[in-house]
Amino acid sequence: MNVHRALGPGLTRDAYEECLAIELRELEFDLERQVPLAFDYRGKRVKTAARLDLVVNGVLLLQVRAQEALTKLEEQQFESLFKLSKLRTGLLVNFNVLTLRKGIRQIMRKRREVS
Repeated sequence: MNVHRALGPGLTRDAYEECLAIELRELEFDLERQVPLAFDYRGKRVKTAARLDLVVNGVLLLQVRAQEALTKLEEQQFESLFKLSKLRTGLLVNFNVLTLRKGIRQIMRKRREVS
């Protein structure tokens, strides 16, 4: 919220990601940026060009966007990244909105899916 309050909408995705990383580090969260996505498929390790924007405390996937609107395809891509990441919670945050609450989409892994 602090990032959106300070900057407002209209900047690039990477600017919001950088500022969000600064905020989270100041709050002493363990943070990884631009984590390569790798997963197992039929017993084989698959490395991809896809990146996880921010992984917070090893449990939260935070994907950052800065666009007018998110398409269904982009939301489905986020869900796929989240599923393959095996993290517990995911937030897709679009900073290019007047009210940040309207730009946040949350997804959580069901308890039985957590390994």
